[in-house]
This record gives sequence, C-alpha cells and structure tokens, in this order.
Amino acid sequence: MKSDKKKLLIGITSDFEPAETGRHARYFLKEAYVNYLASAGAIPVIIPFSSHVKISSWSFLDGLVLSGSGPDIDPRRYGRERTFWKNTLISDERFTLETGLLSLFERLQKPVLGICGGFQTMNIYRGGTLFQDLATENPTPLEHTSGEHPILLEQSFDWIPREAPPVNTFHHQGVEHLGKNLVPFARCPDGLLEGFSDPSHPFFLGIQWHPERQTEHPLSRLLMARFLGTARDLGDQEESAPEASPRSDDPTVSGQS
Repeated sequence: MKSDKKKLLIGITSDFEPAETGRHARYFLKEAYVNYLASAGAIPVIIPFSSHVKISSWSFLDGLVLSGSGPDIDPRRYGRERTFWKNTLISDERFTLETGLLSLFERLQKPVLGICGGFQTMNIYRGGTLFQDLATENPTPLEHTSGEHPILLEQSFDWIPREAPPVNTFHHQGVEHLGKNLVPFARCPDGLLEGFSDPSHPFFLGIQWHPERQTEHPLSRLLMARFLGTARDLGDQEESAPEASPRSDDPTVSGQS
C-alpha cells in the first residue's frame, strides 16, 4: 500500500523572478513550504510555470499546494478594474498554470491546499472576488499586513476544533465574495474570511494565513495531517481497486489475430 511503501509526492507551485543584470531569471520557493511538507513525511515537488510542460503532466502527483506570492492577482481575473497600483501583478503564466492545476486536481479528485495567495486564487477560480486593498476598500482596526490576530472557527465541518490560538497574517488583500460551493470555516474578528473548503471534494481547502510559518500551531498540524491523510487514502484506494476486465472484442482475449 502507498502508506507503507511509498512517500507521497506533493506538488507545490513556485514563484518567479525575472532576469536582471548579472542574474538569470529563476523559479524559486521559500524554504518553509518545503520543510512544512517534508517534516510531515511527504516529498515536495516544486512546480514551475513553464509553457513547455503540459498541465496533465502533473497528474502523477498525490496532492497539490498553491503557495503564496508577493504580487497581486490581476483584478481583471475576477471582473474588476484595477484600483490599487502600489504592488506588482502575478504573471499570467502563473495564474494560468495554477487554475489549470486546480481544474486537473478537481477532475482527479485529489487533495488541494491553498495558502495565502493560493487561497485567493482558489476563490477566484470558483468565481469569487477579492478586496484589492483592505486598508482602502474594507478598513477595520485589525492589522492584516503583519503580526498575528485571533482566529474565529465555525463548526462547518466535524473535524474543525472550537477554538485555536492566533494565526499569523501577511496580506493586504482578502476575499470579498466567496466562490461557488465554498463553505467558510474560519474568520477574523473583523469578519474577513480566513478559511474555506468545498465539502463535495475529498479535500479542497484554502486558508489566508501561513501554516508553514507556524508549524507547531495546532491548526497547522491538523491541516497537514488531513491533507496528507486524504492523499494517502485516495492512493490506497487506487492501488486496491480491481483492474478492468478485458473487453470481449479484444483480439488478445478472443484468439483473433
């Protein structure tokens, strides 16, 4: 069985820096993401957004993590004109890759975890929208760009605890309208959405905070355990499923030549 013989292969989307004088363009990923997966027993596979690799090529992965990113998602992706100009935009290539991967993993019914910017991408993929800048579009006394804040958990799913310690916060955008079939399970005290999941999927879950930077936090441990547990269970089901019987018109079965 996969749980005994083979470690889970978990894909995680990368970030990108264009070429500069004296330095080539490069894909990269912050170490904390890799450690978060590897310390839980998985093998991280960093996914570049190259047009030379078909989306379907990543179907061998057991699960998918959409990582966060410094740049913002182009507001045109969720039907809005751009009103906030102090940040750069994520590349079209990365957004296309990530939404293509979401479609693939939904079809394959494999687990998906979105973190920070990945959480926002999942919401847009499902038809939701974002506040382009919380300070100007949804101002509250709560600070979202740094530090920590309390987390309010909703009992939307039976595995969600009733309470948890504060979580970190490193974002200036947030979910405005929730995407299709996504159910909230966590919010800030000011009402801003911090976590959602699709109950019709084995594991399709996004969070606004960074669990890889709080690895000892009970929610960080719980989310990773359920994410990898789902991947492992699905892999075991695939391996134990009976092979399809040969068709009766197969010449190798009927003796035809």
